[in-house]
Amino acid sequence: MWEPCTPDALLEAVRGLRVAEPDLSLKPLLTKLREQRPELGAATKEVREALATLKAESEAAAKPTVAPPAAAKHGAPSNVALSLACIGCARLPSEMPDGREKHPICDKCKELKLQTTYMCGMNCPGNPGAWDLHGMFHKKLRKEMKTREDGGATQQRTREAAERQARLASESGDAWGQLMAEGLRYMAKEDWRKAGKAYREAIALKPDHPGAYHNLGAVLANSGHAVEAAQRFLEAQERLLVGSERWAKATASAFDMLRKEECAEVAKPVWWNDEGLKALSARVVRAAPNAEPAIDMRAYALSGFSHGSWEAGPCSAAELKEAAALFDRSAAMCDAPQLKAKLASFADVCRGRASRNFGP
Repeated sequence: MWEPCTPDALLEAVRGLRVAEPDLSLKPLLTKLREQRPELGAATKEVREALATLKAESEAAAKPTVAPPAAAKHGAPSNVALSLACIGCARLPSEMPDGREKHPICDKCKELKLQTTYMCGMNCPGNPGAWDLHGMFHKKLRKEMKTREDGGATQQRTREAAERQARLASESGDAWGQLMAEGLRYMAKEDWRKAGKAYREAIALKPDHPGAYHNLGAVLANSGHAVEAAQRFLEAQERLLVGSERWAKATASAFDMLRKEECAEVAKPVWWNDEGLKALSARVVRAAPNAEPAIDMRAYALSGFSHGSWEAGPCSAAELKEAAALFDRSAAMCDAPQLKAKLASFADVCRGRASRNFGP
């Protein structure tokens, strides 16, 4: 007989499965749930209620738009790899007249080992411009990848992290740890599709653990899918101790995604305003003083470089000087030449504004 479980525990378990395998219908989802988490003893009624809660959360997390899921301006779906649906018209393969099991995969996404992107055809009837827009997504991603090129420094750090995680998993025999190590190994190879799959499986196994959410966010960020990356970083943040270093890194990573143009229509957290960002970024950089994302978050919040993603208020001379120092520090820590130059130029801009507006 199934033992009763708390609604919160069941919700977390269903949430994890939904992230890992979004196309499961109710009966297969129940089967998976009972296989992976038999101690929850999930009943059909409670699972339906959990799914309804997740649906309500999803609707509240994003503003409604008229455009189909291929972000009509950016060419990437809002929740990449969360559905087998066409990114142009949102139709599932089962809704097509030819009995197909899957839509064709974008060849470029496949070549770059990105999260799987499906399209019903190059001339999607529900969104004729979607294919061209997806091509624009790849052009933008190529530019971002070039900006992040650091001579393999990040890959080396990821390989070392994978080795450490693999040793720990081997010693403990922990299946979750093995999936985390597998994800890191694929990240070191820049195989974002397989890395994402490993982390989604890890989330399904331990939906209350923040680590896989954070790493999945990093995979999505590296493969150009800012909307879902922001969601995963925020989910990691929610599961971490407020004020801890890991909480700070997750918060700063979520900020980095949410300020991008792709997230313009995404509903923002309550702290997404000038005053809130300045206060939060101060806590973040205190908690993780040597983490580049934390330093960058504080620098952007103080400089007013919002690029329209939030309404920036006036900056004092002290704030601009602190922002300049932070940008300089981030530039010194950065291994990617193009990004290093960009951060250094931001520092110069802040110093110039402080000097012009407030004097020496």
